[in-house]
Order: sequence, then C-alpha cells, then structure tokens
Amino acid sequence: MAQQLKELSNPLEVVDALFALRADEAASGPPGEWGEKAHFVQALGLDDEENFARVPCLNDVELAETIPPFSLVRYRCMVQDVFEPELYISVLEERSEDGSGSARLVTTKYRECSPMARAGKVLQQVGRGGLSQRGAYYCVPLPGETAWARAMSSESVKTQAVPASAARSKRLRGEEDSLPDGGDEEMTDTPAPPPVSQQAKEEAAARAAKRSAAQGYGSEPPPVLALGEPNSDAFGLNFPLPEEERRGAGCSTACIVKLYDDDAESVKICCETIEVLGVLCIEPVMANLGPEVQRGLFPDARSPSTALVPRLHGLFVRKLPFYNPMLPFTERWLTEARLASAYQRRLEAPGVLAAARAAALSLLERALGQDTLAAEYVLMQLASRVFARHGDVGLGRWSMNIARWPEGSDVSQLHQAVSDLVPRAVCLPVTAESLDAGRWMPRKDIDANRLVSGRLQLAAGTYLILDETKMAEGKVGSEGVKALQAIQALVIEQQLPYEFFSCDVRVPLELGCLLASRSASIIKGCDVLMPLRPEAHRQPVSHSATGLEAARLLLGLASRHIQPIRISDEVSQAFSNDFAQARQELPIGTEAGHLWLSLARAHCLSHGESELTLARWKLVKEMEMTRLRRCLEEGLLQPR
Repeated sequence: MAQQLKELSNPLEVVDALFALRADEAASGPPGEWGEKAHFVQALGLDDEENFARVPCLNDVELAETIPPFSLVRYRCMVQDVFEPELYISVLEERSEDGSGSARLVTTKYRECSPMARAGKVLQQVGRGGLSQRGAYYCVPLPGETAWARAMSSESVKTQAVPASAARSKRLRGEEDSLPDGGDEEMTDTPAPPPVSQQAKEEAAARAAKRSAAQGYGSEPPPVLALGEPNSDAFGLNFPLPEEERRGAGCSTACIVKLYDDDAESVKICCETIEVLGVLCIEPVMANLGPEVQRGLFPDARSPSTALVPRLHGLFVRKLPFYNPMLPFTERWLTEARLASAYQRRLEAPGVLAAARAAALSLLERALGQDTLAAEYVLMQLASRVFARHGDVGLGRWSMNIARWPEGSDVSQLHQAVSDLVPRAVCLPVTAESLDAGRWMPRKDIDANRLVSGRLQLAAGTYLILDETKMAEGKVGSEGVKALQAIQALVIEQQLPYEFFSCDVRVPLELGCLLASRSASIIKGCDVLMPLRPEAHRQPVSHSATGLEAARLLLGLASRHIQPIRISDEVSQAFSNDFAQARQELPIGTEAGHLWLSLARAHCLSHGESELTLARWKLVKEMEMTRLRRCLEEGLLQPR
C-alpha cells in the first residue's frame, strides 16, 4: 500500500517546500503568494467537492485526540464569534549564529507558533515586509445536529481519500528538489487514516480526563464567566446549547479557526455554517499554565489552551448554507443538473416519491395525535425556505403556532419526529423560570472580549420548536423580558438580536420556528395558527426505513430549491378570485396573500413539484379554509 500523501499527513512540510521554491525564485523580498492552494487543489483533486468531502473530518471521530496534530483535516462548524483580525509575523529570516553563509526565508503561515530554528541557526524578523493579517473565528459544531445526520456524515468518509483520477499528473517546476522526501512516490492509492484501536481510545480518554482534572473540570460543565475573570476555564467551550458540551469528544470539539487571504474576507457574520480544510494545530507550549498567563496582552478567554480548543489554520473554506449530509456540497457545486440527477436516481422510480412523503406524514401524524391537517402543515414548514425578499420581508418562510396542545402529550415526541426528518432540530422549553434563568440571546462580554453564546444562536436552516405547554402564571424579570423580545424578533422577523454594551444589533437568521402551546402563544404575530385536534380512534400508519431515508432526501432537495415556483395565468387568476372570496367570508387581512403563496410553494415542493397546478392550489385552499374554520370554532380568531 502506498504511503499516505504528504499533503494529508504533513501539509506544513509541503507548504514550506513550496515557499522555499518561490523564495529562491523571488528577486527580492518574501513572496506574497507561492501557489500552495493551487498545489493542494491539484494534488487532492479538490475541484471536485466529493474529494473535498473525503478528507478526514474532525467532527466524525470519537475522540479529538486520536487525530494526529498538524495533519490536514476538515471541520464542519458554525461561526459563533468573529474576532478582530490578527496581525502576525508571516515570514522570518534564518541565519547562521556566527553570521556566516547566506540567509534564507522561512514562512510561519498556517502555524500557531513560529517554527524552531535548525541547529546552529537563528531566526530573525525581516521588518514590515514580514507582517501579514489573518482572520480569527471561534467555531462550534452545528448546534442541534440530529443522530442520523451525524452518522451519515461519518459514513460519507470513504476508505480512499483521493481517487486515482484526482492524483496529480504533473509536478511543479523544480519540485523534484524542493518537495520533501517521498514527493515522487505513487499517489493514486491513498488510504484513509487507520481505524483507532480500543487501546488508543482508552489512552486518549485517560489523557483527556487527566487534563480536565488538572484544569479543574469534573463531570459538570464549567461555571459561567464572572466579571473580572477572563479565563477560558471559567468561560467554557461556549456552546449555544450547553448540554451538547462533551469535552474531548470529536463531535463536541470547538476550534479557533484562522483564515488567510481572500478566505478571511469571505466569512464576516456569526451563525454561518462553514467547512474548513486546514492544518490542525495543537501546541504543547500553549497549554494553560495557570493564572500567570492572564498577565499577557490578550486574556485567556480569547487564547485558551490548544488542548482544550484546538486551532485550525484554513487552507480552504466553503460556506454550506442549510447544510444537509445527504447533499454536503456548496450551492455553487450543486447545479440544477446535479440536483436533478440526485432526484432521478433516488426518487423518480414509480411510487418512491409518494412513499417518501407518506413516510414523513405518518411520522408527524404519530407525534400529533393523528391530526393529518396539522401534520401536513408541519411537513410544508419543513420544506419551506426564503426564496426572495420584498424589502426586509423574506418570502417563502413562515412561522407556526400549534395551539390547544392536549394535556398529557409531550412536545418531545414532535421534536423526535422532526429530528428523524431534518439534520438539525432543537426544542427549547419556554417557562417563566427558563426565560429568567436561561441564556437566550448572545451577549458581548467586555471583560473577556468574547461573545457569550445564547440558546437562540443556531445555524441557519435549523428547525426550532419552542415548548410553551408548561408555561404557568408568574412574573418574569428583566432578563426574561429580554428573552421574550429576542424570541419575538427571531420568530416573527427572522432576526436574532445580539446584546452589546450600549445597544442590540440584529442579524438576519433564517430558522423554521414552531411554537407549541395550550392556548394561543405568548409570542404574537405567528403566520399560521393551528388548533390541534387529535384523533385517537385512528390507527397510526407504519413506514419503512427506506421511505424515511427518501423523505430526508426529498426535504433536503426542497431546502436547496430557492427559486419561486411556476404559476400559470389560469392558476394566478383562480388564486386571486379565491383569495378575494375568502376575505369576504373570513377575518383575514391582505398580508395573508403572501402566506398563501408560501404555503402553495411548500406544498408543491413536498410533492417534488416546481409548478403550482390548479389541482394543487385547490388542495392548499381547502386546507387553509379548514384551518381558519378551526380557529373560529376554538375562539382563536374573531369573526367579522
């Protein structure tokens, strides 16, 4: 078996060799660019994003410590905090200690610390020409990622990292002398890292436990950062959902990501889902050595131990809006032709699409007391996405309040059903106590110079269920009022407030929001109000595992479709006439027109269709009329 590619096992050695080659060719001064990205693209075949997805992934290992330091890895994450750009020394000059001989330039790019000088050599700065800037980001695994999505992401890593067709066919000029030893070996059979033995897992777990004990961690999460204590131990891993923090587990690894060149300009806002391919840096010399580290220029909350929060120096970054492990690629790569091909391979056979939709509907009906109408609306909401904007209003996405939730029925059943269909789902209890005690909106901590995460800081495309069924009479304090205002802004306006010292800053965030309540929700202005009517006498319909997997793909394809559906003149005229008549019969406003079009679009997409036919419109209209009559009968909608 051929040895593993140097690009995977020792990327810094390859970067240094490429830099040395360009530095020798440069007439004067350090080279500003030396083609390292182009080289990795060619060597690993990264123009094909399927090859990108085959690079070992930090999220998919049981223990983060089992990944070799300074190897090339992927990391799929949400940007939790955007730090100020870092100014760093990118180039040093290496000279003999006695001053004899010629000097050579060395690079520190993609490193957390400067390299060690060779024996008999010293490293010196080269002035302003050796300074550069890079972006720095605190990133966490995607909050609320469901079990099947994590499993599918792990299974997507093939045993062969790069196919033979992706191996480089042409060497760089001068590469024979400049690349590290082994650069001329055969590269068409590149195995993935070997499986981790049980002994290695136990040793890594023991090291993690020992480190946690030395740093003062027990089984409980670390305390919340107190004023005047800008320490990473007190700050914790800063996960939006604290219950997901499991120190040492790969799927629970937070990283500080460093990005270079144009990549640093492409990532600017929080809550973006990105995937970084870069060098994993774990530096023993950067371990947390105690209170004396607090006396430096930067507080430890911004520079925690790399054993606790590894650094990932990115060679490449790609944005993954509405990430789905069944389609783990960028929107640029997922062309209409590729989406059509995926649909044809998996859903075009007779009966497959209908079975997929029936499986999803059956799963939701079981969690909603066999209420088919409510299940249809939840399914449509899962297929919805903003496809255009009219001013500040997003068209295509809508919020829903399921009222009259029955006593004795747990909202967690709906959360589980939704989790079986979509890659990210979160259920948050909303009570007077949780509003006052919970950390809901992100908050800037001035002392630590960090953004403290909040429970609402989720990745775009996450399905959020807010459970008000245990809400009782009581008073909420000032923190509870802020939490309610943040929930209101997120549910109704699709904007997440960030609390800063003097004001709140709102950032657009597209989530699917469902509120479950006994009566009408305390959050006013939901687009769809759905009184639940369980039908206990109906027997649940079983569904197959194949149908469930097809349903996941169907919803994944629907979330990738961000174009409006086609509507013929005939259907458009029927829509106008029906809406005008409905406004005469029922107390609805003109804004309901946007909602009805969004519902019609979602209904079509849930059937795998991109055109609204007259038959589909009649079904949507009938569902809306039934829902509105329910609201009137339950006293949730006032008659004219």
